[in-house]
Amino acid sequence: MTVGAFEEDICTPIKVSPPPDVGGDSATDGEELFVPPLNFAMVDDGVFRSGFPYSANFSFLRSLGLRSIIYLCPEPYPETNNEFLKVNGIRLFQFNIERCKM
Repeated sequence: MTVGAFEEDICTPIKVSPPPDVGGDSATDGEELFVPPLNFAMVDDGVFRSGFPYSANFSFLRSLGLRSIIYLCPEPYPETNNEFLKVNGIRLFQFNIERCKM
């Protein structure tokens, strides 16, 4: 089978608008920016999962009203994240699970 001539309008590029500027413009002044952690998803009502959260994710996590976080890594939980947990009354449960690399 060979690919012959095809109609040009079958595959045409679309014009995409540029991403919004999240710098200090007036559209976002005074508003909190919510950034979910990598791979964030709802598992069930009030139960969420995600990759490791960073300080940029704290506003988003605060909005969820979390009561507990389950941390599966053997490494110590960072002090910045521990402070976030203390300030927001969130309990940390750590299970030291080693990675399984194949």
